[in-house]
Amino acid sequence: MRNHDPFIDRLSQSAQPVRRVWPTPWRVTGWIAAALPCGALSSWAFHTRLTDWSQPDATIALIALLLSLIIAGSSLAAAFTLSIAGRKASGMGWLLLLAGVWLTLNLLNMSSSRPPAGAGRFGEGIHCYLFMLSASLPMMLLSVIALQRTRSLHPGKSLALAGCGSAFSASMLLSLCHDTHLHMIDFLMHLAAGITIVAITVLVGRRWVRLAQA
Repeated sequence: MRNHDPFIDRLSQSAQPVRRVWPTPWRVTGWIAAALPCGALSSWAFHTRLTDWSQPDATIALIALLLSLIIAGSSLAAAFTLSIAGRKASGMGWLLLLAGVWLTLNLLNMSSSRPPAGAGRFGEGIHCYLFMLSASLPMMLLSVIALQRTRSLHPGKSLALAGCGSAFSASMLLSLCHDTHLHMIDFLMHLAAGITIVAITVLVGRRWVRLAQA
């Protein structure tokens, strides 16, 4: 029978104390506190104006902005919870419901008024697309770092939820410097940016978040 004592001694010397992770609400709060200022700075080059909330029917845009923040926080909470072994992300039904309400509000916002001059131009939509991508870059990095702390048995799902959090956070920042009314091309580019953010988060972050193979 082999003597395993030397091997056990090496493991004992290399072992590090386990640090307990913060509770999920604190992790979400810390992420938002760090990610939103970083996203605002990284997208500063694309700021052209501040939103005029005195415009008629701006209430719909304001409610959509608040929903974006709520959905972002809920997505991150689900991602962080799912990354802990033995836990399941709860409230996914409510998250889908909120996303449906957000989508409905934006569709109503497109039909609530006449589009502004130049609203149909493709370049305006590209500007919004680039804004959301630039705003989300530090958010995606912070998401991967946060999930890498615990790793995940479901890296794809955890990263997709974290990517949704980044996408909705970027959408919220865009709402602060965007016209209160939307048009079709503009909103389609918003959705395309969100899909791109989720895809990049999953593809780039998978190797850092998945559990190491034995």
